[in-house]
Amino acid sequence: MRKTKILITLGPSIEDKLDKVIDLIDGVRFNMSHATTDYCNRFLNTLEKNNISKVMDLKGIKIRIKKVNLKNNILKKGEKVIIGKDIILNYDIKTIEKGHFILINDGKIKLKVLEKKDDDIVAVVEIGGEIKEGMGVNLPDTEIDLPIIDEEDMKNIKFAVENEFEYIALSFVRDKNDVKELKNIIKQLGGGCEVISKIETKKGLKNVKEIAKESDGLMVARGDLGVEIPIENIPIEQKNILRVANKCGILSITATQILDSMVYNPFPTRAEVTDIANAIYDGTDCLMLSNETTIGKYPVEAIKVLNKVAKVADEHYNEFGDRTCLDVESIDEGLVYAVYELYKKLNTDLVITPTYSGRTAKLISKLRIDNRIIAPTPNLSTLRKLRLVWGVESCLIDEFEDMESVINACREIAKKEIGKGIYLITLGHPIGHKKTNTIKVERI
Repeated sequence: MRKTKILITLGPSIEDKLDKVIDLIDGVRFNMSHATTDYCNRFLNTLEKNNISKVMDLKGIKIRIKKVNLKNNILKKGEKVIIGKDIILNYDIKTIEKGHFILINDGKIKLKVLEKKDDDIVAVVEIGGEIKEGMGVNLPDTEIDLPIIDEEDMKNIKFAVENEFEYIALSFVRDKNDVKELKNIIKQLGGGCEVISKIETKKGLKNVKEIAKESDGLMVARGDLGVEIPIENIPIEQKNILRVANKCGILSITATQILDSMVYNPFPTRAEVTDIANAIYDGTDCLMLSNETTIGKYPVEAIKVLNKVAKVADEHYNEFGDRTCLDVESIDEGLVYAVYELYKKLNTDLVITPTYSGRTAKLISKLRIDNRIIAPTPNLSTLRKLRLVWGVESCLIDEFEDMESVINACREIAKKEIGKGIYLITLGHPIGHKKTNTIKVERI
């Protein structure tokens, strides 16, 4: 079994080939910067039938070029331009100051602010090039005083709740209050979607620990993050974000340019293959494909490559991988470390962790044990959420009223999966309190 999970972005390239890869993927992301709710609707039945985890990625507060009033739309090095007249943005960036940088098209074009005149911003071109309407704009030095969720996002959140999406990814998260805002909206709508915070700004990096404590997952969003900070810092920040997520016992995802060369080529580069393995050894739960499966020429091949490389990397995790030191509530942490010690001392063959919320399974996963981790749950939403968690296999069981029934169900699973050997069961006593506080050791 492959323990590292695969999340793909749905788009034109893969949508007609989904049946060819449905057994290789664990989750599907809908990028709401491009997708619509009508588009999402086309695939929900297939995803739910196969218990694929559904992730809605909100477009967030992305600043873009609204209009260009320049000859040939070309910016030349050394010339001055006025933001507000020559280049009009979709947001009024009142908080920008002299000396701040304006980066366009993923940093390929670079402007420096010289002065502010009333509502206009005078800037000089440091790196020129062609600009077009719709291009993204990053302001790495500027505090963006904008709401994290706009009217379009609200409609999409409502759709995600009504259609029981497992996760909602929040773009350009700045601090814990952004996460709280989305969680409150989901709660008010009566939803159970978990929140993945995308770390892709300087401020998000600065506040990553407080963001993690409010979130259900963190995503290393290397695209915009690579524009906001010096590119040589990306490997260090990737390790840091993943380590923070894993210490908190929450989902961790690595994204952007995983197999970028396969957008146009049928084979990956050696560097990309190495990057996949290193992300796994950094402790990522899940790897996400973007352009490879939305506009790429070889989406099926990209998924197959990711599957093969991840399988081999998983096999060598004990030699090269990072093992998390959990920083969570004492009872949860103590129980999980007890599982880990028993696994090592008793040479166990299987861990079975019946769960309602999935929390205990996620925590056990963080210690990266060799054993299979099976998480029986009566909650279909939890089963699908766990599809993205490293090493966890989830399955549906009936909701039991007494401890003995749960133990008997686990015994049947153990007999089927290992035949003979020692296995561990984590349990919650008394039953129905939705907490885990007991470990049972059994031998077949």
